[in-house]
Amino acid sequence: MSRLIPALPLCCMLATIAGCSDSSDAPSIAPSNLAIIGSAVPEGAPGEMPTLNFRVILDVPQPRDVSISFQTAGQTATAGEDYLDTAGDITLVAGTLEALIPVDVFGDADEEEAETLILSYSVQGNAVATAATATGTIANDDTACDAPYELDENPWRVHGADPLNYAHRGGVIDFPENTLFAYSEVALAGADVLEMDVYQTRDNELVILHDLDVDRTTNGSGNVVDLTLEELRQLDAAYWFVPGAGTPHDRPAEDYVYRGIATGDKPPPPGYSASDFRIPTLEEALQRYPHELINIELKPDLDGQGNYEQQIADLLQRYGRQEDLIAASFVDEAANNFKAVAPCVHTSIPLDQGSLLVLASQGDGIIPPVPEHVAFQVPPDTSQINPAQLPPGFFLEVVTEDFVNDAHNADLAVQVWTINTCEDMLRMMDLGVDAIMTDRPLLLESLLNTPAAERNCD
Repeated sequence: MSRLIPALPLCCMLATIAGCSDSSDAPSIAPSNLAIIGSAVPEGAPGEMPTLNFRVILDVPQPRDVSISFQTAGQTATAGEDYLDTAGDITLVAGTLEALIPVDVFGDADEEEAETLILSYSVQGNAVATAATATGTIANDDTACDAPYELDENPWRVHGADPLNYAHRGGVIDFPENTLFAYSEVALAGADVLEMDVYQTRDNELVILHDLDVDRTTNGSGNVVDLTLEELRQLDAAYWFVPGAGTPHDRPAEDYVYRGIATGDKPPPPGYSASDFRIPTLEEALQRYPHELINIELKPDLDGQGNYEQQIADLLQRYGRQEDLIAASFVDEAANNFKAVAPCVHTSIPLDQGSLLVLASQGDGIIPPVPEHVAFQVPPDTSQINPAQLPPGFFLEVVTEDFVNDAHNADLAVQVWTINTCEDMLRMMDLGVDAIMTDRPLLLESLLNTPAAERNCD
């Protein structure tokens, strides 16, 4: 005769604590960190009501429910006009890590700046909030992008002030590159611009990744163009990252400190989730960073099947990202295709055109006006360029005092890549460049936070 065995309490299954019971003397469990992630959503057309979703995340699950009480409040957005004022409670059921708090947005056809609202919240249960508020952004999707921009003053010029800190791929040496974790961390540290590369997947989704393949940075293999978004989602984008070293593949396992977060094998840092360590989409970045300057590098459309440049243009239009973003490419075809479908978006000079202008400006030469672009994005010299793209033995120092002056006289910003040593950072500052792209944004930020007279590399 069999007998029924009662199910174990959930706390026992989650915490695997011997002797656990529902009584008040049960062993205590460490509280989780709870964060609510703000987001952006296109406002939609008149009559539409898009949903602005705030993500609620725990770093580790709890054996009992965690409740959140919340209330919206207008910042630049107006309740009843731009969004539906919302208040209530939501529960993260025991054992779960994420939930959504939806806020309805009212669509309209007004050309206006993006508007923001605040979500205030408190937590009940065994969790500690990492903040008391989160910001939601209603993105303007109504401004047409069918005419070239006209600039009275180039907003990417610094006019003698300190250069912008461009976090190259989110900081290749400081953080696991091209992840939302990296971009969030460098933004918190003070980086001015988030630089990201965009490829298209087999199913024509836009993802943020630098390389043609996933082998160097993830636990997978294969070319992005041959993989679907769902297949890419399964990968650990921090698998090969070692802080301070980038992505070496020959270190002891313990050096890969973020390995396993994406796959749920270890908890994320407070305020983050497993998805922040996976390959993100471009739309996820636009949702997450509506108020950060962004630089997008356009990659080749390798299969030619997805209308790549138009797809990016449409996405930027939906999120109102026109004047606070630069689209760049070393592939002239991609740059020209994008310019044709998104003339209002700020762009840098593509490689072939830029090379001719750099060469023509040598000595007594000048750089003529280039009103269709806002910046040069150049290396300090040609040693950083693939030798296959240069004549044998060719070398040119690109970023000189003369070149910077010529570019500025044409009202073009000078943004230099990829500067990773303290000495080179200081040299670029002395030359008066407008931006330094670096794999070490934390080092650059520490220099920028030091009074100019006291900056040194000792």
